[in-house]
Amino acid sequence: MTSENDISDWNKQPPDPDLEQDLGYDIDSWEVASTHCRGEEHLVFLPSSNRIRRDNEFIVAHPDDVCDLFDRI
Repeated sequence: MTSENDISDWNKQPPDPDLEQDLGYDIDSWEVASTHCRGEEHLVFLPSSNRIRRDNEFIVAHPDDVCDLFDRI
């Protein structure tokens, strides 16, 4: 459930917030590898090699589900 404080905090954010300073995200580069499983191609996204990779830090996606956001602008 959203409280009035949550909405107020959201409305205080700039229209185009800085991901690191305003929203607290830790920006990192991810490596993309292509792999095949059961005859289908998949993309595997892994954190950059300069970070310690934990077992749960990866994404597997079908290529049709991935797009370059710069192509969408």
